[in-house]
Amino acid sequence: MGYNWMMAEDERLIEEDLEITAATAGQAPIQLPGRVISVFPALAHRNFQLYFAGQAISLVGFWLQQVGLGFFVFQLTHSPFWVGVVAAVGGLPILIFTTFAGVFIDKLNKQKLLVITQVVDAMVAFTFGLSIFGHFASLPLILFLAFISGTTGSIDLPARLTFIVEMVGKRDLASAIPMNNGVFNGARFVGPALAGALIASFGVGWTFILNGLSYIAGIWAIIAIRPVYSFEPQKENKHPLESLKEGLKFSFTHPQIFYFMVLASITAIFIWPYQTLMPVIAENIFAGGAKGLGSLLSAAGAGSLVGAVVTSALSRWKNKSNLVLAGLLISSLSLILFSQNKNFTIAHVLLFVAGFGVLIQVSTLNTLVQLASPDNMRGRIMAVYLTMFVGMMPLGSFLAGTIAQKTSALFTIGIGAVLVLVVGGFLYLRGVFSTL
Repeated sequence: MGYNWMMAEDERLIEEDLEITAATAGQAPIQLPGRVISVFPALAHRNFQLYFAGQAISLVGFWLQQVGLGFFVFQLTHSPFWVGVVAAVGGLPILIFTTFAGVFIDKLNKQKLLVITQVVDAMVAFTFGLSIFGHFASLPLILFLAFISGTTGSIDLPARLTFIVEMVGKRDLASAIPMNNGVFNGARFVGPALAGALIASFGVGWTFILNGLSYIAGIWAIIAIRPVYSFEPQKENKHPLESLKEGLKFSFTHPQIFYFMVLASITAIFIWPYQTLMPVIAENIFAGGAKGLGSLLSAAGAGSLVGAVVTSALSRWKNKSNLVLAGLLISSLSLILFSQNKNFTIAHVLLFVAGFGVLIQVSTLNTLVQLASPDNMRGRIMAVYLTMFVGMMPLGSFLAGTIAQKTSALFTIGIGAVLVLVVGGFLYLRGVFSTL
């Protein structure tokens, strides 16, 4: 059923989106060879080239801040629990606000909205940095700023993901999404390593200041984009709560989208927290300090980057459920092995494989949700999906921090990966993957 649906949807969109590609490819800043476009179809589009370049710079800054924040909180509190709490507070607004934000995202100009969210994020980053340089950074202030940043993210993330289709159309969406995830995780390859060196040489405050400056590139790119695929929503007099109810009902009753959300949720709760606990592992297991932390996270980022290349190259592959299953198996098995490892070099290899698997699974799920969503409800459906994925990360971080405080960080990562493997096996035996 799922396969036939994807075939019909693909055939319906071919002519429309080939016209979009033909109209925009010649305007691209860089004319790439055909072999490159065959692997990265989204890069045929002028809009996506601009977006990709802006994000490549901005997201390096984002990862500078992520590493700096975890490092600073652990140095301030010496507690895995508070590292987990800060991560949870930063993600909590996504759980609370994202579903509601989707109602308004469907009705607003996403391009202008993204410029606003990026400006706010830059201001938060500068405030973080200045508080550290001014020696008035405290745990309450950090928690407050993390919450503000998370609130902005609860609007930015669904708006950004639904704006991708306006940049490239539906035909190349399956390439654009893994590339969007890839640039995020590719920056994770550069950012953490740079952050480790930066913290060791100049202090943790600079990770926040440079992140604030990096937003300039992202804002410029978004302003320069000229959308080529747009859906004008019908003017309705529905109450926002009625629109919200409609989006929730569709998301939880649609047979494919429901299972996409289940798979995303278990990944967010039990797999993703390995990143939250990495400052603890770098310090307590490998005695690596800031440079060791950056090195370990960079290994996972490198794996994600390779995963993005593979997923983009397979973007025209019809049976994408196999990619979801493969990603789940690769990520969970590699983290189980990581939890039993005490060798610093082998840890890098296992994190590389884990990053590869997570990227394949998550980007494919993201693509499938967007393709299954009607144009007039995409913002709401993506908001519900992101609530069940990104919104569950605070719960995962909190649970991970709590369990790690009572046991160990490695045990926490291992038990989470085992649970995901068990749930994935159960869904496979029930034939769920054959219907996606």
